[in-house]
Amino acid sequence: MDTIIQKIDAKPGQRIIAMSDIHGQPDYILQLLRKLHYHGDDILVIVGDLAEKGSDSLQAVRYIMDLHSKNQVYISAGNVDEHLAALLWDETDGWKQRFCDFVHWQHNVWHHGLILDMLTGLGISPEHITPENTASYRKRLQKHYAPEISFLRRLPTILDMGSYLFVHGGIPTDDLDRLAGTPRYQWLKNDRFLEQGHRFSRCVIVGHWPVCLYRPDEQNMNPLFDYEHRIISIDGACGLKLTGQLNALIFPDKDAPMEEITWESYDAFPLVTALESRKKKPFSLYIQYLDSQVEPLEEKNGMMLCRHPGSGKDLWIPSCYLYRREDGWHTDDYSDEELEVISGDTLSVLYSHASGCYVKKNGISGWYRGSYQKSPSPMPLLPGRPAEEKARRPRETAVYDLLDGLGIPYFHIDHPEAKTMKACEKIDEILNSFICKNLFLRNQQATCFYLLMMPADKKFKTKELSRQIGSARLSFAEPEYMETFLHISPGSVSVLGLMNDTENRVQLLMDRDVLNGTYFGCHPNVNTSSLRMKLEDLLERILPAIHHEAIIVDLKGE
Repeated sequence: MDTIIQKIDAKPGQRIIAMSDIHGQPDYILQLLRKLHYHGDDILVIVGDLAEKGSDSLQAVRYIMDLHSKNQVYISAGNVDEHLAALLWDETDGWKQRFCDFVHWQHNVWHHGLILDMLTGLGISPEHITPENTASYRKRLQKHYAPEISFLRRLPTILDMGSYLFVHGGIPTDDLDRLAGTPRYQWLKNDRFLEQGHRFSRCVIVGHWPVCLYRPDEQNMNPLFDYEHRIISIDGACGLKLTGQLNALIFPDKDAPMEEITWESYDAFPLVTALESRKKKPFSLYIQYLDSQVEPLEEKNGMMLCRHPGSGKDLWIPSCYLYRREDGWHTDDYSDEELEVISGDTLSVLYSHASGCYVKKNGISGWYRGSYQKSPSPMPLLPGRPAEEKARRPRETAVYDLLDGLGIPYFHIDHPEAKTMKACEKIDEILNSFICKNLFLRNQQATCFYLLMMPADKKFKTKELSRQIGSARLSFAEPEYMETFLHISPGSVSVLGLMNDTENRVQLLMDRDVLNGTYFGCHPNVNTSSLRMKLEDLLERILPAIHHEAIIVDLKGE
């Protein structure tokens, strides 16, 4: 494809937030926008690579599409976005083999990705993809995921904000007339851009190449400002590296000088408060991506002694940092540096060990060998709907509209993504409500669908439920049935999703023990917030309003 340039329509005094390389982490972008109090007339700029590497590429793309549909959001293409669009639409010679090879490589190496998410959503196992059946399977993807594919294919190459240019990989000149219409992939995948010596009159903001790879002296994920050459690199390796974070630049104005640009970041690591001060100890070895091969020698208490052929040195590395490729063992970026820490500092814990914690302080990773305590939860339980809704998906705000329209009192809490029952336990402690497990099921023919509410501590036995509802061979329904009928994604299953089931395709089932509670907690159709309300209001007001009725079942779970 050729280079396409899009102008950013920013007004004087309008705040601009810019980030890049989301890499399949929708929760990171949401939490970072919450941290920045994204609201009002803010402009959001995303500089490519929306998908891959992270655990939820499809939902990342859909979340960004939602933001784009209702806010002033500008998105440029990344090399990953370009590659995915080609795989999903290209029909040049050899496309079937390329598609098949990519699916199997992604499944075996990364285990996550946009095309894998799409296949899983339709109940297609990637292991079944062959060059012979690729055409029929890809056609199904093209039809079902037409909005997502079209969105990726339409992304521009360069975003022009006057004094600032945004492009994923990098460009050789800020004279856009010379770049318009040129083949664009070279500007999307442009490795080591800061080392190429380009100097600009307008500031160029790029992602693509993780900032830590420009810094051989420390494992630092923070944005890199090159004032001399007028370049800012912002890729914090979100979803790519174990110590990664999502970075955002904050422009107070479209023409603000570089010196007035600030930044913020988000990662999902647990926070602790240091109780002891420690002096810095320089690393003996810092292993980075381009020289990451190691030879494991000895394992002890979760640490592996490894020899690094590139330097000839031995180093103890957390075993979870090691991974295997065809050419042998490799490690994620790792340094044995010990950070300077002052008592009272807040640290992100990356890895815990008997000898100390591998932590991140202000974006820089290293060991802390002192004592600490867990930081208090920053999650308040507040009455009614959230005050700020710009970063929220329409499926969430529609829940608040329903409850407010019915005059039902409720409390809400915002929190990091909660996909598992274990993650929900801490939230339920704050909600002080009945812990409920929600399962989305179907029969073998995919003609009958069920939403089951049951106590979280009770085991689910398929045969036990099948006998009571007269539906044999129950199984968990594919994710796209959730999206189609309930407008929810895996990990966000909620009884409130039934408000979107206008054709009554889904039957609500409630275990009798659920009826024993006074209050219950549920997601507002997204798993980054939770609600507390009376069970009585659900049964007597919400369900009648959305034209659903529960069938009560008795499950022993034995």
